[in-house]
Amino acid sequence: MRNIIKLTLTNVWRTRHLQIFACILLIAFLVSAINSVLVLKAKEQQFEMARREVRQAWLNQKPQNPHNAAHYGHYVFKPVYGVQVLDNGIGQFAGSIIRLEAHSQNEPKFSPAESRTESSRFGEMSFSWLLQVLMPLFIILLCFNAVSADKEQENLKLIAAQGISNKQYIAGKIAANFLIISTLTLAGLLTQWVVIKLMANANATAQDVLHGSIWFIVYLIYFLVIATMSVLASAWVGSSKNSLLLQVTVWVLFIVIMPKLTANIGTQLYPMQQRTDFENAFRIDEEKGINGHDPKSERYKKFEDSLLKKYKVDSITQLPVNLDGLAMDAGENYGNIVYDKHFAKIRNTIKQQNSITKYTSIINPFLAVRNLSMGLSQSDYQHQLKFVADAEQYRRYLINNLNSTMAYGGSKTGDWDWKVDSKYWETVKDFDYSRPSIAWSINNYIYELSMLLLWLVLSILFYLLTAKKMKLI
Repeated sequence: MRNIIKLTLTNVWRTRHLQIFACILLIAFLVSAINSVLVLKAKEQQFEMARREVRQAWLNQKPQNPHNAAHYGHYVFKPVYGVQVLDNGIGQFAGSIIRLEAHSQNEPKFSPAESRTESSRFGEMSFSWLLQVLMPLFIILLCFNAVSADKEQENLKLIAAQGISNKQYIAGKIAANFLIISTLTLAGLLTQWVVIKLMANANATAQDVLHGSIWFIVYLIYFLVIATMSVLASAWVGSSKNSLLLQVTVWVLFIVIMPKLTANIGTQLYPMQQRTDFENAFRIDEEKGINGHDPKSERYKKFEDSLLKKYKVDSITQLPVNLDGLAMDAGENYGNIVYDKHFAKIRNTIKQQNSITKYTSIINPFLAVRNLSMGLSQSDYQHQLKFVADAEQYRRYLINNLNSTMAYGGSKTGDWDWKVDSKYWETVKDFDYSRPSIAWSINNYIYELSMLLLWLVLSILFYLLTAKKMKLI
């Protein structure tokens, strides 16, 4: 087996087109690293500066009515992590800034695709894209004739005469090619790290290192599967030419056609609700009640009566609290119920659309790796959804704090000129996004991870079958 590995490595080293392709990949790794670091560094600096300015503007507010501040709004920003250099995922299209205000749940805004910056035009050529798309093509060029070339040159008899078994021969071919692939991938990863150190002068956090390490292992498994299948295909197909044609066809099908096809099928099977329909449905539920009963005016009347009964008074002027503040808070709580109902439908639709791609990974490992790569880089839809959910929880805390201050802070019902002291703004805590753990990230993609491991098992079984059935003489 050692001789097979040595001979294979020597032959690859002498192959000019593989050397050229490997050099192209290394240059692409460098270019993608520079581009990704520049984009991520600029984004991190801009958002951090904006976050400080927004917080400072909040603290420097003059005395005013709390509800005015609720309508003026506040902004929160999605954090940027170093591991996203490896895979920007949906970052090019997902907004990173949310405006928080009373009576409304706003969508994230200001994605690179919206602003159409120069950097966003090259955002897709990330390290992950090169590994997912170009590296499999390199593996095919590397392995398509691993066995068939020996057949055509009638080297198999000589190999058999040396007492090398089928298992040793095929394992040596796979090991040698995988050694080249993993070395090239590691060189690409080191390139990313060097560029980050030189251009961003940043130190990776322990969580970034953990995410990046598992991310790298996932890709090694992916490449091992492809290399194994490619070598075995070379053993089963009669000629190198046919082997290359077959494998390039599979590459086009799996990496070019199927991702777009599954996305389109998901959109057709589970169409998204139109924005106007969403807004109309929300307005009806908000005004007339979720079940078509208990309209807004009746809810307000019931709330007012319950408050008078609670404090045992005859009119709102006798209330020891501000009815306006409490009514607005009750309205917010009801609006939250309505928003949760309708947003749940949209998110369920997106989940159903994505499920087509997810479950298709049983026949296409590329789809499994793509989802895992984004999840481990914390740049996928699930992490975006968590940011939106955390921002909404903070919005509810913020608006409730403002309404409660107006209700219990000493103002009277109808007194809209009442103001809080400037020191009050310091008591409202800032938005603090809790970064998900590695376990949380992986848990979202258990199915994809299982499918990738299943493909690894299948490639091993295919290796054993080939070693048993293939004749060297």
